[in-house]
Formats: sequence, structure tokens, C-alpha cells
Amino acid sequence: MSERNEDMFGYAEFGAWYDTYRTDALEPALDRAMTALERELDDALPERDLTRIRNISGRVKSKRRTWRKVTQPGYRLQIPTVEDIPRVVDDLVGIRLTCTNLRDLEMVQVVLESLPLHASPRRPLGLDPASERDYVDAPKESGYRGWHVNLEVQHDGVPVICELQVRTLLQDSWGELTHEDTYSKSGELPPLVEVLSARMADLLATLDDIAEDLRNELDRIDEAIVAETAGQVDAEPDADALATGPGADAADLLLQRWRLTDRPLELSSLAWALQHEFGAEVSDDWFGFRTFKRFLRAAVPDAEISSGRQVYLMPPGAADGDQSPNSDPDNAASAVPDEARRLRRIDSSFPLVETARWRRIYDHLAEGWRRTGTANPSKRVVNQLTRSARDRSRTTGDPLSRRHLDLVAKTVLASSESGEPLDADQIGEAFAVAVLQRMTDLRVVSVDDAAGRARVGRWLLG
Repeated sequence: MSERNEDMFGYAEFGAWYDTYRTDALEPALDRAMTALERELDDALPERDLTRIRNISGRVKSKRRTWRKVTQPGYRLQIPTVEDIPRVVDDLVGIRLTCTNLRDLEMVQVVLESLPLHASPRRPLGLDPASERDYVDAPKESGYRGWHVNLEVQHDGVPVICELQVRTLLQDSWGELTHEDTYSKSGELPPLVEVLSARMADLLATLDDIAEDLRNELDRIDEAIVAETAGQVDAEPDADALATGPGADAADLLLQRWRLTDRPLELSSLAWALQHEFGAEVSDDWFGFRTFKRFLRAAVPDAEISSGRQVYLMPPGAADGDQSPNSDPDNAASAVPDEARRLRRIDSSFPLVETARWRRIYDHLAEGWRRTGTANPSKRVVNQLTRSARDRSRTTGDPLSRRHLDLVAKTVLASSESGEPLDADQIGEAFAVAVLQRMTDLRVVSVDDAAGRARVGRWLLG
């Protein structure tokens, strides 16, 4: 690589600019972006999910690697002066987030979807959806897998772009084992290295799939732990269980969490917290109360437990629909009602998308269901419908999120008694009914709030 590009600026001019810009803008922007990202995740995710984010690290692109990039043929004509470098090169600041498995990667994606398009004093991070590069569904030829997107952070009122890479542990291990980041992107690797790297990537991707299946089964076990059966509640609890010992300490922990929360708490997450603190064996008899719900009712007698498939401990003093809204004036998705934003604060996986996108989800799922025929609510059927709908949406040039398709498909199939294919309007109606019922169960909107329910209905159905 030549040390000087005669068509533009030389290395000396570039080096002087880089040293100043790194100190004045890039390093402060990296610190601000990482702090803001960690805060967004802390605010959106329960403790159990936060433990699945294993590492967040950042770096400023080195002087030598930046020079190599700006002097590549694809960049030369776009960068006539050194001041144009930040406009063209979007990875001067890089952040890498490593999580446990594919479900956790999607969990991070869902959290980031709520970011505004541009950073502001109120929301220090912005997200550019057009910059998304999904190398999980479409791996690079080398075998690299990961999810990339550009974040914007402001420093002294000037936007700075940061590239975020989200990888699973196994995807990150592939990068470390192959030294993927150390090779020139334009360089040629020996054929054997390329073959072995691709083989290893495929094997690790298979392990990631197995890890996701394991995660799903563990989640099912977590949900079963907080369920009650008739046989479990026959015996009377130990009257002294809350007086002293571990049971009293566990009750204090639950009581404090309940008093401090301003949003419903998922019971499986609370049970996990007790197991994490006191050991997995506490679930054998829950301190003499036989079930977690009985122990919870004794520990927090004034609290209310919601109904529905996902069970929550309701916050203290919350009346129907009185949870403070989480509206974001900087978010371009202004059509999203406050009721939906409040549900998002409870369930970080609930999507906030525009009405037109809901309609496209219903349309593509209806066509997929028509082709599939009568379908019972199984994981295989959901995957089949989701894959068909996503493939069809890709042909239109505006692909739909698998997460969003999964949510609608699972919700509607669970409420479909016959399993007969539904058209787009029927899918939308069934989904809207289920969402409104969930909002009612969680006191996001009351049965008597006709205006709020109408807003949600218009948002979901148009």
C-alpha cells in the first residue's frame, strides 16, 4: 500500500487530522455511545436477560487501518479532503456486543428497534435502519456471521457514526479463531484457509441452532416452575417459613422488588432471581409453600398477580392504564400509541411498528397460511408460515422481520380453534383482540377506556 495517494491528500496531512479528530471526537463519542447503549439495555431488559449479554467492548479504528481503508479504490473518489472521512467511513468507532445465543441476539435487536432515527439530548443514541447488515441470515462467503447496524451519537452537537456488531459467543469465537479481523478485506487467502474457515463457521452455526433449542426448552422449564397444579397446593404451608431463615430473606427480596418497580414483573423472572440468589434447589418446595405463587402471595400479600398466558406481578398502586407513557417525540414512528409503548416497557419483545407494516405482515402470513392449509399451533408450523411470509416479503424489496412474523403467527394460531387458513383481515382482527386482552390483563388499558382501545385498534388494523 502506497504511503501517499497523489489524487487527494497525503499521509502526513491525514495523520495530523486523525490524531486531532481521534482525541477531540472519536474517543469521547465511543465513551458516550457505550454508556448510552448499556443504559438502553439496562432500562429495557430484566436482570435474567441482562446476564445473557456477555460483553460490550469498543474501539477507535487505528490510524494505519483507517489510512488503508481511505486509500482503497472504492473510497478515493468519495473522500476529496480529510474532513470528508467521517462522512464516508462509518466504522471509525466500533462497538461489539457478544451475547449467549441467537435468541439473545434477537433480544438485543428488539431493544434497539425502539431507538429514534437521530440522537438527541433526551435519547443519546440514534439508529439508522437502512444501515442494517444481517450476516446471520446471509453469511459472508468467508463464513462470518453477525448482525451489524450503525448507531449515531452526538458529540458537541455534531453526529458521530458508530458501527455496532452483535454476535453470539460462537459467532465471536469463529472470528477469534480465524483472525478474521486481521486480514485485509481485499487480500486473497490460501484456498485451504478459506475452506477450513467456512467449514468451522457452518459447524458453529449448527451448534448455535442447538443452543437456541436448548434455550427454548430452559425457558419452557422456567415457565413451568411458576405454574400451579392441584396436587401441589393440597398441603398447608409451613407457618414459620417467613419468620426466619432463607424463606424470610427471600420474602424480603421479593417485597423490595415489588415496592421499587413501576412496571409488571414476569413471574418466571422473579423465580429465576430467587434461584440465582438462594440456589436452584429452592424450587423443590419454595420454602415450604410448595409452589412459587403461594410463596409470592405470602411474601407480598398486597400485590396482584395478572392472568393470561404470561403471568406478571403487578406494581403497587397502579390503576388501569395509569402507567406513565414512554412517548418519544424524537421517534419517527409517531403513529404508535402510548398504550403500545407502555406494553413495550413491560415486554421488550413487543414490536412498535407502523400500521402499514402490520398490514403487510397480515397479508404475507395469510398467503403463507393459504399455501400451507389447515395448521395446528406447533413450532414447525409457525416456522413454516414465518419462512414462507418472509421469503415472499423479500421478493418485494422490503423484507419483514422474522420476530414480528413469529409474534403474529404464534398469537393467531393459538387463538384459532379449527386451524383453517384465515385471510389478512381475519388475522389482523385476531391479533388485535389478543393484544388488547393482554393490555387489559396488564392494566395498560382498561376495559372502560374506549378511546385508548380504539387507538390501539386503529394502529393494529388501520
